[in-house]
Amino acid sequence: MNPAKTPGHQSGLSGQNDLQQNGEEPPITVIAANGDLILEYIAPGDSSSSPTKRKWQVASERLTSHSPYFQALLDPTKFSEGRQFNAQKQAWNESQTPDPASQHALPTVRLPNVRSTSMCGEDAIELFLKILCLDSLDENERAVFENELKTQSTSLVARMIDLADSLNSPRVVQDVLQRIGYLYGKSKTALLARFNSALLSMKEDRIRQIIFISAFLDDSRLTRIMTHALLVVGSRFWINGLVAPEEESLRWRYLPNGLEEEIYCRRQYVLNTITDLQAHFLRVYGGLEETDSARSAANNRTLGRAFTASAHTLFQSRQFQCRGGFNNASQCDLFQLGQMIRFFSLRARTIFLGSTLIDPDFDSAPHDDGHTAGESRNDQPPGPPSDITAIIASIKQYPDYTIDEAHTGCGVRRRIMPALECIEKFVLDDRGLLGITPAVSDTAVSDPSRPSKWTLWSDFTRKKHTVDISFARVTAVYYPSAPSKNQATRSTQEELGRLLFTAARRDWSAAGSA
Repeated sequence: MNPAKTPGHQSGLSGQNDLQQNGEEPPITVIAANGDLILEYIAPGDSSSSPTKRKWQVASERLTSHSPYFQALLDPTKFSEGRQFNAQKQAWNESQTPDPASQHALPTVRLPNVRSTSMCGEDAIELFLKILCLDSLDENERAVFENELKTQSTSLVARMIDLADSLNSPRVVQDVLQRIGYLYGKSKTALLARFNSALLSMKEDRIRQIIFISAFLDDSRLTRIMTHALLVVGSRFWINGLVAPEEESLRWRYLPNGLEEEIYCRRQYVLNTITDLQAHFLRVYGGLEETDSARSAANNRTLGRAFTASAHTLFQSRQFQCRGGFNNASQCDLFQLGQMIRFFSLRARTIFLGSTLIDPDFDSAPHDDGHTAGESRNDQPPGPPSDITAIIASIKQYPDYTIDEAHTGCGVRRRIMPALECIEKFVLDDRGLLGITPAVSDTAVSDPSRPSKWTLWSDFTRKKHTVDISFARVTAVYYPSAPSKNQATRSTQEELGRLLFTAARRDWSAAGSA
């Protein structure tokens, strides 16, 4: 359990100043003018600076009515802090006169010195307290605050939500943000209404913050669009695979409730589909596409003749891709194969040619030439851009190579373009078809921090279905249990996208038949 979820003696009550800064007490920020409590927060300093102290005047009744954390902390029957607070409050009511200068004598409770408060920051703490004390403001003050909150930056609101959850008080924050129609730092909601290329130019942190906030607010439409955007653009945290942070961090850095894992999983399915498309053409032009006769011969081969028999059968059974049908069809195919390897490896950088015999961590060379010890000389070259739209765009630059004038149209371009367009239309769809749509929770009974449910793409892979792609679209879907049934005619675009990217096998052979 998060230590901040339950108040305890780590949250000390103190009416005295045990941290002086330049010999002066910090000014008290008034959140509730008639507040009866001073909340004190001491922010930890780093090695080059001293800790700082902040104080806010708040209404204890508002805190306890909206926050289970503060309700427990200030309960005189549960903790000594609550008993001391009530005793000091009673003494204050009996002895003090309405003097603004006497606010320094109000009972003081120190906020817990835990990672959630230090990571989220003083501005997030203050915004959280303002929401808790919103009922204590008059009508004009409340309108001004809500108008400011409506367009507040996603960074601040995401940190405030993180803090509220760590203090077991997400409900009031969710209710207020939903009621005012939070705009995610924008002036108009229409700017985030649909997926578009402008979203891909956002900084990753902001995309993640919007996902975190929209999921918290049950904004399923925006969650779908922004998870689609993160899937497409990729993450700097996924360079070495999906690894949870070793140290505690802000929750949107590794999205909770399985969101991070599912976005990463869906992205890998899309990239695998692009890889499968390239591999298909490399196989067919290289004569490596296994035919029924070659498979039968491989099953019946004898020891000592396995290689020659299967190779001869494969050569005899292969179909040349050359459109002309000339005597040099084999040379045409080999020419196209070489151009494909060159383009994919050097220009698009979507394949890597290397040895399977070399340990990538082994380095036999001495380290006297500026090469750092422990650094591999066998690392793969720089890969393609992380943005999937840029990857597709780079492959679409594939030229129409010809071995000579008699072989016009024998190349891969005319065949790979429709297949790429089929993939691209799902990636660029403005509805965010590849994004995650969490189930909207019942706010009357549910906890905003409870994990949501959605369709897992991994569930589709268990069905081992096959898809046919032709004329730049998915034309048929087959399942082993009903191989003759065409599922594509009664599927939505979102379902077709899932079926395409999670298929056990894709038939690209008719993709360029147009």
